[in-house]
Amino acid sequence: MPLPPEQSQEPLRTAFDQMYHELYRWREAHPEASFDEIVQQVTPRRQRLMGLVVEQLACQHGRGEVVAGWRCEECGAALVYKGRSPRQVEHLEGETPLHRAYYHCPHCESGLFPPRSSVETDQPQLEPGDGAAGPAAGGRDPLV
Repeated sequence: MPLPPEQSQEPLRTAFDQMYHELYRWREAHPEASFDEIVQQVTPRRQRLMGLVVEQLACQHGRGEVVAGWRCEECGAALVYKGRSPRQVEHLEGETPLHRAYYHCPHCESGLFPPRSSVETDQPQLEPGDGAAGPAAGGRDPLV
């Protein structure tokens, strides 16, 4: 069961506060820094912060739990749960460590981590600043 938004936001707020204060102190120590130099300091820190957001959203509904009945997308064989495993997932913001359930197909000898999405990419997406979930959140989990 996911944490309520108030509780799940606290680690993100703490990470943002730390990032902001670190950057503020850096700027005070470098008053002559150019805009590009400031961006060079901000970018990797922003990527780490957004990595935390991505990780939290990806694991929001217990995505590391064992799910019975997974089938191989290639051959249809039942997948075998192999435990929880950490994985560095690359995305536009950088890399995010996820600890997710890992499944293996004994027939194809391929693994899935996590099982692929069943969400179609032509579904409406949230617009920036849109607080409503909209049709994209219609109960289907895009991460399993």
